[in-house]
Amino acid sequence: MDSLELMAYGMGQHTYSPDGLDEASIDALIADVQDELADLPFAPTSALLDGTARTQMFRRIERRALGATVRVLHVEAITSAPFGTEAA
Repeated sequence: MDSLELMAYGMGQHTYSPDGLDEASIDALIADVQDELADLPFAPTSALLDGTARTQMFRRIERRALGATVRVLHVEAITSAPFGTEAA
């Protein structure tokens, strides 16, 4: 391998990155995003303020619970009286 190929494989570390981003680049991008998010003020949405988000959450929980419930019907075998013993 020549030096250009080594650079393409992560500066001689033999790592492959199809998008050209190595671990240090990704860590730097994550740090930038975290800094930007830290600067933003927290503003709750209207769904959080009026309680509709909580209502929807509880509704989803109930639907999942009902969907996971196995419904079993009690089945009884119906037997008739033995043949020839019917009432007249």
